[in-house]
Amino acid sequence: MHSRFKTLFPAVLLVLASSPAAAQGATMTVPGLGQMMAGSDLRQTMACQGGAVTVSGSNNTVTLTGSCTQISVNGSDNRVTAATVGRIVLVGSDNRVTWQKALKGSKPVMSTTGSGNRVGKR
Repeated sequence: MHSRFKTLFPAVLLVLASSPAAAQGATMTVPGLGQMMAGSDLRQTMACQGGAVTVSGSNNTVTLTGSCTQISVNGSDNRVTAATVGRIVLVGSDNRVTWQKALKGSKPVMSTTGSGNRVGKR
């Protein structure tokens, strides 16, 4: 994991969780890290715009349009559908990511930690 990400990620989650919209969720863009979404039970469509996206929380359904360099999913029972992706990182349990096209090669680079996580082509 990128060292800058390791340093900033906990602070970003704290900001997201402490926002007035925390009961529903929050989305923000962090320069150098990309778009970040945190919450539970959210249904959202986001444009990757050639960057990274992080989804944190539980029971979220996210549709990503455009090309994503990386999709990171942290938590449980999240569902992410992506058009084009280079790397998929799953941490948690029972998360699902489906993708249509890889940025390079026949499939994205994948990393999963936890149980019951699934990645597949749609």
